[in-house]
Amino acid sequence: MMSRSGLKYAYFGTGVFAARCLELLSEWTEPSWVVTPPPRRSGRGGAVTRTPVGRLVSSKGWDIPLVETDAASADPAVLDCLESVPVDLAFAVDFGQFIKGPLLYIGAGCLNIHPSMLPLYRGAAPLQRALMDGAKETGVTVFRLDSGMDSGPVLLQKSIEIGGEDDFGSLREQSAVSGVRAFTEFARVSPIEEWNFTPQDGSSATSAPKVSSGEERIDWRRPAFEIVNLVRALSPRPGAWTTMRGKRLLILSARAAEGASGMSAGGLCFDGGVRVSAGEGSVALVTVQPEGKKPLPAEAWKNGLRMSAEECMI
Repeated sequence: MMSRSGLKYAYFGTGVFAARCLELLSEWTEPSWVVTPPPRRSGRGGAVTRTPVGRLVSSKGWDIPLVETDAASADPAVLDCLESVPVDLAFAVDFGQFIKGPLLYIGAGCLNIHPSMLPLYRGAAPLQRALMDGAKETGVTVFRLDSGMDSGPVLLQKSIEIGGEDDFGSLREQSAVSGVRAFTEFARVSPIEEWNFTPQDGSSATSAPKVSSGEERIDWRRPAFEIVNLVRALSPRPGAWTTMRGKRLLILSARAAEGASGMSAGGLCFDGGVRVSAGEGSVALVTVQPEGKKPLPAEAWKNGLRMSAEECMI
């Protein structure tokens, strides 16, 4: 299918953000070929599952090459696509593999849709880090890949306001929609030979490394607003967690509240809801997910356990 701009593209992607961007791009035009990592075993049952991008391509029934590989830049099937199915540009979004030549030099280049206002939050977890920092604004950047980490020249940017109720899930969706819309609107009116790329100011760069498993556990000694920001940054997955009665409990949504006098960090208070005392203030739980169960309102969870105010979270 030819796009309104006449452009054809290849797509390299892996995760949920990549799949959503590809789904939105396909409304502009379908990709000419797609590359994603191979299926892997996951979950408690060890079922073999495709990546979100692989599942999307399969569900759409597109008559295009789909290459599933862990070595995109050297895989013969990818290099064959490069020769046999020419494209004007490529996208590498949420891919997890370094793109090397000759893939870096496809047509106008290999573009990335990155959910931050680069050079801010370079790295694997820009949305999570922005939310952890309590940022009020972020954005999305379409830039051309080079050999560095998110350091290539910028084609366009679009700012995004972060609302008080936004979490990782909602901000990821906003970033995908905003980034793809900005690019497709630009491509419809700007001939590819006239695209201008602006170098980034590396001196103002900040990093956004992948969130480690150790960061996911809530430290109730921290101020309430920091804990709430962590909850927002990790919701809906992987989820910020604590333990209650020796079992893991995910906190999926919460808000900062007044402190509970005389209570140590992690102590519970039930005056009009479920609050947990923090190092400064307290955290009002809204939605939780007990180990092995579905998410539910914090009040329903508390009533089901018949909890007492003498208990605490660790």
